[in-house]
Amino acid sequence: MPTTRSNWRTGTTRRTSNTWNPSGRFGYSNSSTSSSYGARSNWTPTTYSPNKYNTYRTEITAKIQSYRAINQQFTGSGMVTAFSPSTCNKWINYVNDGCNVYTFTNQQFSRYFGTQWSNNAPTSAFRYLRNKYGTGIKAVTRGKGNCWLVAATPKVTARPFSGYSWK
Repeated sequence: MPTTRSNWRTGTTRRTSNTWNPSGRFGYSNSSTSSSYGARSNWTPTTYSPNKYNTYRTEITAKIQSYRAINQQFTGSGMVTAFSPSTCNKWINYVNDGCNVYTFTNQQFSRYFGTQWSNNAPTSAFRYLRNKYGTGIKAVTRGKGNCWLVAATPKVTARPFSGYSWK
C-alpha cells in the first residue's frame, strides 16, 4: 500500500510503495540503478560461417533478378507492346508464389529449346516446355527486345535452368 512522506524542510511530498523490488529490498527503488531481473546474465551469441547462407543468398538473388526481368518489360521510352498490365500482374504473382523468371534472348531460346521457336507463338512454346520439363513450367511469353520470359518453379533443375546465371 503506498504511503505518503513529506519533507518538513522543503515542503515536498513523495509517494513510496512498500513492495518487493528486483534489487531485493522493500520500499522505494531507484529505477536508474536497479535492473528488471536483478542480476545480469552473461550472454554469448552464436556465430555462423557466411558459407551457411549460400542457399538463401542464391534464392534471394533469383527473386531480385526475377522482379528485375519483369520490370525491364515496361521501363524505358516508348510504348509497351509485349507486356500488358494484366500480364505484368500475373507474372509478379508467379514470383510471389515462389517461381523464378528466366530471361532468354531469342538466340539463346532457339539454342536451348530448338530453332522452331524463332517465329512461333508463346502458347505453343509453353506447351512444348511443359511437356519437356513438367508442371514446374508455369508460363512462357515473349518480352521486350525480342526476348523470352519463362516462369518456372525452383524444382525445375534441368539445363538450361540449372546453369542459369543470376547476375
